[in-house]
Amino acid sequence: MNKYILDTDIVSYLWDKKSVYHQKVVEKLNSLNDEDIVGISVVSIYELTYGMDSFKDEKLKAIFKNALDFLQNDQDANIFSLDAHGATFFSQLKLKYKKATGIKSKEAKKNDLDLVIASIAMGQDAILISNDRIFEKLTELELKFKYEGWINKF
Repeated sequence: MNKYILDTDIVSYLWDKKSVYHQKVVEKLNSLNDEDIVGISVVSIYELTYGMDSFKDEKLKAIFKNALDFLQNDQDANIFSLDAHGATFFSQLKLKYKKATGIKSKEAKKNDLDLVIASIAMGQDAILISNDRIFEKLTELELKFKYEGWINKF
């Protein structure tokens, strides 16, 4: 059994059937074993809510609203929250990332949400599914961090 946490971009592709990546995400999800656990982080709920509220397209806004309502009201939905255990991972990841990239503290703040999501995945001993490049870099810096990119868009 594996545990997977879908990053915000992957959830967006899944919900938006017009996305060029939608079918790829569906195929990958369908290829998982029945006993595998799939969820999202609470941070993604925050990001998706903001994204939905900023949409100009009312149809897309309605799709995301329905999906968010479902996630927030379904007792079986796997929404992984923040905890003190993940805070340790966050600190380690951010320090390693800053050192490896030479990025300044002010610039590094732009990556905080991604680092929090990665920390949640580490705390859950889960594989993070995303297509954000930062996660590829984190796999080089932290052996405990598990990541898969399901769509090669770079």
